[in-house]
Amino acid sequence: MDELFFLDANLSTQVIDPGKISRKIRARGGSLMLVEMNFAAGGIGALHEHPHEQVSYCLKGEFDFTIGDSTQRLRAGDSVFVPGGARHGVACLVEGGLIDVFTPQREDFLQK
Repeated sequence: MDELFFLDANLSTQVIDPGKISRKIRARGGSLMLVEMNFAAGGIGALHEHPHEQVSYCLKGEFDFTIGDSTQRLRAGDSVFVPGGARHGVACLVEGGLIDVFTPQREDFLQK
């Protein structure tokens, strides 16, 4: 059986871009994965695409979030849905954090 409880003390932080971006897989199981992304101002999540559906929730800070040709400013409390296969990326304007939910799980995140 997969883990059911994910206690913060047992979770590791992965540095994506030193001093700019880190992530922590908060929980995963079945077809879902919950990931906390932390950004310093100026951190860029480059435009990319993947087959996974994604929902992102802005915990704090300010981000320009791009999906396809559309960009929207996200602030604390805002969220966005990214369809599978859609080209998307983010630019952090004010230090902050996003919670990302993926289905299916991002197996590539487990290999790093």
